[in-house]
Amino acid sequence: MRQDGWALAFVLLAGMPVAMPALAQAPPPAGWTIGLGFGAGWNSNPHEISTRAKGDSAFSPDISLSYRRALWEGGALTLSVFGGSELYGRETSAGFQRLLGTVALSQTWQATTATVNIVQRKALSHDFFRHDSASTEIGVNLSRIVTLDESWSLLVFGRLARRLVGDGTEDRWRANANVTLTYKSGAWSWRAGGGFAYALEDKTPILPRINDRSISARLGVAYEWDKDREIALGGSFNRTYSSYQPNRFKSFSLQPRVSATIRF
Repeated sequence: MRQDGWALAFVLLAGMPVAMPALAQAPPPAGWTIGLGFGAGWNSNPHEISTRAKGDSAFSPDISLSYRRALWEGGALTLSVFGGSELYGRETSAGFQRLLGTVALSQTWQATTATVNIVQRKALSHDFFRHDSASTEIGVNLSRIVTLDESWSLLVFGRLARRLVGDGTEDRWRANANVTLTYKSGAWSWRAGGGFAYALEDKTPILPRINDRSISARLGVAYEWDKDREIALGGSFNRTYSSYQPNRFKSFSLQPRVSATIRF
């Protein structure tokens, strides 16, 4: 389920703030936005396998372009494209190149945002030569920002989605819930969060329907040296349980990251 973090982060960009590592904040203003990011880090289990795995270092550049148009009070339409990579030094078969496009309709009322979106996802192998997978996901997000005081805030996020794989081999129901607590002091922010994810494959041949359950925990610190410019260090732990033994795994990752957002 590691790779679905890319999809989740991109879906959030389409109508609401990203839970980690970005700060809990109001939905972005109307207009064009370019997002640039670069990270380097280490993952204890890059192949997401249940057997004993070797850790490996990786780097992960990404870029996004989105256009947000206000439709009515609190309502907006967002069109976005996102390209990202995760490239490992030794375990090259664990890397990927990914392109996503999203159409999202969102409605914000007070501190709560509801978003309906369609995500088209394509992936290539580490070396760009082999097409890996393609899918379409239709989902509904619900998020709420709770301001505890001038320094503390809580972001609660939930999503339910249907993923249709392009080659017809599998379709999935997906659900996840995440909570992120943020403390901000000047240019510094500290974040802690956790979540639960569930996936049900309902086209599994021969075998009973496969269901995966995943729990995760995240810690991070960031310094915003200028508006929409920050450097962050984050660590995460993920454990997946499944009715299908090869899908069971656990992993730990650590990643420093630099990101910038340009609005015009």
